[in-house]
Order: sequence, then C-alpha cells, then structure tokens
Amino acid sequence: MTRILVIEDEQVIRELLCDNLEFDGFVPVAATSLAEGEKALKLQQPEMVLLDLNLPDGNGAERLKEWRSAGMNLPVIICTVRDREIDIIKALDAGADDYVTKPFRIRELIARIRAVLRRTGNSSESRPPRIGRLDVDFSARVASCADERVNLTTTEWQMLEYLWNNKNQVLSREQIIDCIWGISELEDSRAVDVHIGRLRRKIEIHAEPETLLTVRGFGYTLKI
Repeated sequence: MTRILVIEDEQVIRELLCDNLEFDGFVPVAATSLAEGEKALKLQQPEMVLLDLNLPDGNGAERLKEWRSAGMNLPVIICTVRDREIDIIKALDAGADDYVTKPFRIRELIARIRAVLRRTGNSSESRPPRIGRLDVDFSARVASCADERVNLTTTEWQMLEYLWNNKNQVLSREQIIDCIWGISELEDSRAVDVHIGRLRRKIEIHAEPETLLTVRGFGYTLKI
C-alpha cells in the first residue's frame, strides 16, 4: 500500500487527512513539523508528501526547495490556507507537484493524490513492494533501503517470498519448513526461528517488530 506523509501542525486537519487516506487504502504517516517530517522521510520512506506551508519550525515551500536541491524526487502536494497567486507560484517553482487550498474537498484531494501518483509513477502498483524498511524486487532478488542494497541469503529470499505470497496469514513452522526445505519437519525446528530472526533484523524499522510477527505457539505472519 502507498505510504503518504502528512506534514500538518493543525490537529483537526491532520487527523481528517489521515483518517480519509486510511479509508481510501493508503498508509498515512503523520508529522506536526518539518523536523518530524524529515525524520519520517528517512525512517518511513513514504511515496508522497502532503505538506503545509505554515509550520511551527519553518516554511514548507522553502524547505521543499532545499529537498529538491538535495535530490529528493518524491511527489509533493501543498495543502495550505494561502490562496494568493504568488504563494502558488512560489510553491510550484519550489518543486510542488500540485497545490490545494484550505478548506479543501476531501474527495477532490484524494483524486488529486491518485492523479499525481499515476503521473509520477509512485503508486504502489508501479513500484516494488515495501516490506518493513525494504524495497523488494522479487524477480531480480534485490532488496534495498534508502537506495542502499541489503543482502539476503537464498533461504531468506525463499522465506520472504513465501511470507509475502501469504501476507497477513499465519503460517506454521511446519508450513515454512515444507516450503523451504521440502520436508515435513526438521531435526531441529529452531532453525526456522534462527532464519526468521535474521530476516526480521533486516526488515524491521524499529526494535519492536511491526511487520514480521511471531504468533506464539503456532508460527509467523507478515503484516502488510
């Protein structure tokens, strides 16, 4: 699913945006300032940014210009109360892909988001899947994080692909063993736990697992 970073300091608007994005199948990531937004850009790696102009620690358009100069190519839609032509021109010249003024019609905004994603090729359908912190190309067997390659062993690739093909389902250790090793059981089933542990360290963003989860007494699930 496409992850969208919402940088908005007004709580009511931020929650409205996040709730509607989630309803429409996106994964919202909320930030209340430019500093929080920049942290989320590194940790959450969104596919799009919804950016306010008036933020407590700076001007959104000025910071966007810095991001573009640094090579950031994510699509950005400005969502702001400023409706003067000069503000719109400055934001677009700074690198914004679209500009929406408040109060906005939420359905129109969602339509604009989808249009920009299609135009820029950043929709989840046109990109390799993101699993935790990794962008994964199963056909080429390439995994990367922030454009740096992450090496997976053959067994880790097999496990990850099996989990991905059965995402959000609980898989028993026996099912994983049968898929990876082609036998009903291993002499030491803890080998599965060892491989899962290594794979988890490469996938997860935080120390507490959020993507590759253990279902106690049964097995594992890949939560997407």
